[in-house]
Amino acid sequence: MYRQRYEEASDLYGYINTYINSLNNEQFKENSENYREMINAFRVFEMIGNVILFTVIISNAVLILRLTAAIIQPLKSLTGMASEVSNGNFDIEPLPVYSEDEIGVVTKTFNQMVVSIQNYIVRIRESVKVEQQLKEKELMMEAHLKDAQLKYLQAQINPHFLFNTLNAGAQLAMMEGADKTYEYVKIMAEFFRYNVKKGSETVTIGEELELVDNYIYILNVRFSGDIKYEKDIDKKLLGVEMPSMILQPIVENCVNHGIRDMLGEGKIKISVYSIENTACIRVEDNGIGMSEETIQNLMSGKPAEKDDKKSSAGIGMDNVMARLKLFVGSDDVMSIESEGEGKGSKFTIYLDMKEA
Repeated sequence: MYRQRYEEASDLYGYINTYINSLNNEQFKENSENYREMINAFRVFEMIGNVILFTVIISNAVLILRLTAAIIQPLKSLTGMASEVSNGNFDIEPLPVYSEDEIGVVTKTFNQMVVSIQNYIVRIRESVKVEQQLKEKELMMEAHLKDAQLKYLQAQINPHFLFNTLNAGAQLAMMEGADKTYEYVKIMAEFFRYNVKKGSETVTIGEELELVDNYIYILNVRFSGDIKYEKDIDKKLLGVEMPSMILQPIVENCVNHGIRDMLGEGKIKISVYSIENTACIRVEDNGIGMSEETIQNLMSGKPAEKDDKKSSAGIGMDNVMARLKLFVGSDDVMSIESEGEGKGSKFTIYLDMKEA
């Protein structure tokens, strides 16, 4: 009985063992299949990981290169522009600013520096241009003054003029005594000395009027008081600056071409007044007047045609106009009016109210 059970147990053990082996084989097969699948999955994962890693590396490299270029490119542009500026080329466009970091701040500062240099160069050029214009103006003024002085010197040594004045002085000495002769000679000396003293400098309206007073006095001595002389002067304007030897040539023009042949009826009137910030000096006569063509010739600065009967070695109106324009810095320095022949003439000078 025990033997039978033993055999049964042995058979059962063999059966169980066989089944277990069979199960183990089946499980091994299944595990092997899962292992292969897992290995394949790991390989796929490894490949995907490698691709991702390579992509990340490439992306990082591109990003680094772009960041580096973004930093270096503005510096290269800044260096190039700085090199241009150092070579003296300031006519450049401002650099673009792409960021607010230190490089952007440096670029902004560089642009401001270049703009400041450009503005400074423009100011220097303008200053040089103005200085050159002032020098040219000064040279032209000096040339006209030299011309005026030369003509006055010619007038001083004109034998006819000296003879007339000395003859008038001799007549006074004979008829009226030494006092008037002294007065006459003194005024003559002051008249001639004015050119030497004031010929190269700016004078005042008051000084120019004194010269005209002396000139009219001399003429009235020569022509027995034929010229009537009136003045209407705003004394507040006597200190206003003007070029020298301006009024006397205008008065001389009025005498020679306007009233010389009027036999004691000729009149010269000088008015000094202001219009806003402009000092005005008007010289008018009641003489023969002038045509519109003559006025235009005088205003354009054309030298007057010589008339042997009325010629003078003094300063011409063209010289007066040129020096006034240079002094004032404008063409609107004088107006000339005449209602026609026989109705007199008016010369009006316009000056800026600059006190001496």
